[in-house]
Amino acid sequence: MKRLILLALAGMSLTLGGCASMGAATRANDGFNADVDIVKVKAVNQWAETKGARVMWVNYPQKSKIAESTPTIN
Repeated sequence: MKRLILLALAGMSLTLGGCASMGAATRANDGFNADVDIVKVKAVNQWAETKGARVMWVNYPQKSKIAESTPTIN
């Protein structure tokens, strides 16, 4: 009986551990989305490189929603 419980627990932990690790892998492959301010990212990365530093983005800067929604007058 104890052996059955141990096997069941081991199987559940392997299954749940595998499912939990899948989320990070799929998020890592998403790449950039349309809301990321790539111009700012490039500018900050280039500035840091000239200073001998390296930027590790946790949250990429987002484009301003106000600037996108204002209509242009032609």
